[in-house]
Amino acid sequence: MECLYVPTLERDSRELLIEGDELRHVRVLRCREGDTLYASNGRGLRAQISLQQIGSRFARAAVEAIEFVPGELPYRLTLAVGMLAARDRFEWLVEKSTELGVVRIVPLLLDRSEKIHSFRHERLLAKAVAALKQSRRSVLPVIEMPQRLEDFLATSAASLIVCAPDGQVPSFEPGDLAIVIGSEGGFSPREEQILASFGARKWSLGSLRLRSETAALVAASVVRVGWSAHI
Repeated sequence: MECLYVPTLERDSRELLIEGDELRHVRVLRCREGDTLYASNGRGLRAQISLQQIGSRFARAAVEAIEFVPGELPYRLTLAVGMLAARDRFEWLVEKSTELGVVRIVPLLLDRSEKIHSFRHERLLAKAVAALKQSRRSVLPVIEMPQRLEDFLATSAASLIVCAPDGQVPSFEPGDLAIVIGSEGGFSPREEQILASFGARKWSLGSLRLRSETAALVAASVVRVGWSAHI
């Protein structure tokens, strides 16, 4: 069943108006009155809806059932990744992170980051919305503005994980996780010291050298599998 992104969905909603991009999506799907879809508000609610009317400016749908955070991970998973020089690679990272259940994506300005492209937040958000609909998630991840490693660590309450060749086999404890991935050039000695001072644990993702975005998604996949018994 296809999914729409409808931020106006609330716990007590009985009817939804579908407009703009989502109305265009309904038309692309060639939906008819009476068809059943999912609607996600991106804040933890997903509803099963039935299309009652499809007009030129909006569609009207009846809410048949509402679920709270269906299929979401039991704890909050954050990915903090060094900014990538290629815009399309970071967009791909946002898309796939959304599908894997990440709730917060933080681009990091690191000592060894390459020349940074212009940061197009609205485009990244659109990628996340498309991935939310594809995966039928109920939570849209927060995409933060680029920030220094020190600023991110100062505001993060989650347990810190750093992916490194000399790390240990991933192990899991209850609670939120923040996975920190370096840029293409890795972390500088200064940044490694900062991470250690914040108590970051090291995970190994194997012997192969991975691109930053690949390492981030492998780590997120490991977490999803590790937490799967609680989903």
